[in-house]
Amino acid sequence: MSQNSSRKQNWKQPPDDKKPIFLRSELDDYGLNVYEFRVLAHIARRQGKRGCFSKQKTIAETCKMSPRKAQDVLRVLCGAGLIEREERDGTTNIYTLAPASQWKHPSELGKIRKTWKFTETKQAKDTTKDTSLDGKTSLSNELAS
Repeated sequence: MSQNSSRKQNWKQPPDDKKPIFLRSELDDYGLNVYEFRVLAHIARRQGKRGCFSKQKTIAETCKMSPRKAQDVLRVLCGAGLIEREERDGTTNIYTLAPASQWKHPSELGKIRKTWKFTETKQAKDTTKDTSLDGKTSLSNELAS
């Protein structure tokens, strides 16, 4: 049984005395696409005291997108200054919401997305073939963090 299936089975009706969500007007007007907004909401919900420890695969499954899309979105959110990533060797990264004072101006969001797409395109062109010892060919395509 997947983690999402067990969450659905354990779901309980929320109390009426709480708003289901609060959203700052600055964030609502920021210009995030649906994928960026969904991942940001997931990180906000899972953050806790030390940050969000979710694996990229878990973020993708929970937010109903491919792992590659989740990776792209995390980079855009980091580039925009909306989240911070603490890289840890051999384990999951920690994602935290950044203070609003660190957010880049919304007018830069399009440039941030294009910069990432340029990096992705350039790396795809720079991809080289590696032949492993068993003779199978694989592509090496390390993504810049």
